This record gives sequence, structure tokens and C-alpha cells, in this order.
Amino acid sequence: MENREVVNITKAGMWLGEDGIVRIMWIPGAEVTLEDAEESMAAYLQINQGKRRPMVVDTSQMKSLAREARHLYASEEAAKVASAVGLIVGTPVSRVLGNFYLGLSNPHLPTRLFDSESEALEWLKGYIE
Repeated sequence: MENREVVNITKAGMWLGEDGIVRIMWIPGAEVTLEDAEESMAAYLQINQGKRRPMVVDTSQMKSLAREARHLYASEEAAKVASAVGLIVGTPVSRVLGNFYLGLSNPHLPTRLFDSESEALEWLKGYIE
């Protein structure tokens, strides 16, 4: 188990792994609004210590992602602070949300869907700067 300091925000927990990859775990049933997205971006900036880092985001228990939040996460602003995103989509609902995000939002940074954290982390290692 990693030695980590978790930063808790309203609907998620975040931490920087020893491998240089930020983890974000949304709470079960989270309905992510623009305000939640802004809060998570601020926490990510605090955690990443001024470096562009890849992140793995566990969306498997998330209920919804507001349109405005999708736009923020897919923006050029997000691409300036994150190098890549691996989305864990362990359920049919989270897979639909993930595909919806990829298809409609056209993220400005490399983003892929994964069934497991280990697969996502392996892919993200290629984006550590």
C-alpha cells in the first residue's frame, strides 16, 4: 500500500501515488457538477506540485457528469496541467458516461477508458514527464 496523503473534496478523494500518477476516486452515486469539477481541478493543482502529471480517475460508481463539467475536463486549461487521463469504467453505466465524454467533449489531452486501475496505470506510465 502506498504511503499517501489523501485530499478530500466534496465528492471525491485524491492523492499522488509514489509512481507520479494522481488518483481521483469519486464517491458512489456522485453527480458531478461544474462546481465539483472546479473543486477537483483546484485540488489537483495543489497535489501535482507544479508538474504536469497523468491521472487515473475512478468513475465506476459515478452517477452523472454535467455538461459544463465535461467541457472543463476536456478543455485546453485542463491539458495545461495534466498530461493524460485514464478513466476507470467498471460498470455499464460508467462506460456509457465515459464514451459519452470522449465522443462529445473531444478532450485536449490523451484520454482512454479502462476496466481496471492496473491497466490504466500501465498506460499512464508513458505520460509521466
